[in-house]
Amino acid sequence: MKVLLLTAPMPAAPYGTALLEALPDVSAIEYTPALSSHELAGVDAVLAWRFPDGVAEQLTSLRWVCAVSAGVEKLLVPGLLPHVPVSRVIDLEQAQGIAQFVTTMALRHARQLTLYERQARERDWRRHPVALVRSVVAVLGMGEMGRAIASMLRAVGFDVRGWSRSQGGPLDELLATADIVVCALPLTRETDGLFDAHRIARMRRGAYLINVARGGHVVEPDLIDAVKSGHLAGAALDVQRHEPMAADDPLWAVEGITVTPHIAAQSSVPVIAAQFIDGLRCLQRGDPPPNQVDRERGY
Repeated sequence: MKVLLLTAPMPAAPYGTALLEALPDVSAIEYTPALSSHELAGVDAVLAWRFPDGVAEQLTSLRWVCAVSAGVEKLLVPGLLPHVPVSRVIDLEQAQGIAQFVTTMALRHARQLTLYERQARERDWRRHPVALVRSVVAVLGMGEMGRAIASMLRAVGFDVRGWSRSQGGPLDELLATADIVVCALPLTRETDGLFDAHRIARMRRGAYLINVARGGHVVEPDLIDAVKSGHLAGAALDVQRHEPMAADDPLWAVEGITVTPHIAAQSSVPVIAAQFIDGLRCLQRGDPPPNQVDRERGY
């Protein structure tokens, strides 16, 4: 069996080492643009972050694709053979890490810590009324990550209301009630650009947006306009449409928008490697690989 490692920007070497130790009869090669069409045509399985242009079309013997992350949208390219199953990694520790990030940002907003940070810069020692956190938080996306986020937010006092395509009622009605909105949705054709000017206008005035899903969910110029106008109090964006962000990206300079470089949590190399190896063993036995996504839905 031949495996192609397309894990950049994550290094491929740790995955190659784990494969060699667990399945010495499997040949693993790291992708480079110098690989010939003949070499690519012999690949049985791929562990990948994204497909470079034109690569999927050359994988004519491909039997399985496994993503190194929970999101698979970068792998669902037109050139991927329609019968090839695509799996995602399920990392419960990563979900907990993302939940910690969201809870931190939600508390930072709800407890007005940005106000006190600004006062400290101005040498202004003033106290403001403090109440226990009871803010309404809408968590969009109730998969493993969304459920972990909702659980942790409830534990510290937030009134959490989950929403997914199959539950939660009309989205615009939920947005109108929420003080904080958390995006934990998969990126699909339906959710790309979900938070545009129209959808942001449906959010409660003074609401706060936290995005830990994909940058493509947010139309960033529309978000900037909403924050500058005062319709939204701000946003915490751990993901952006263009990563890494350019130094002149307008998001950097908007007061109220906190930008972090996709660090809410990261998948564990041992977890990814173990799940990929389990999938390869399934292929060797002729069984379907685990954690498959619906390619039509995109998750």
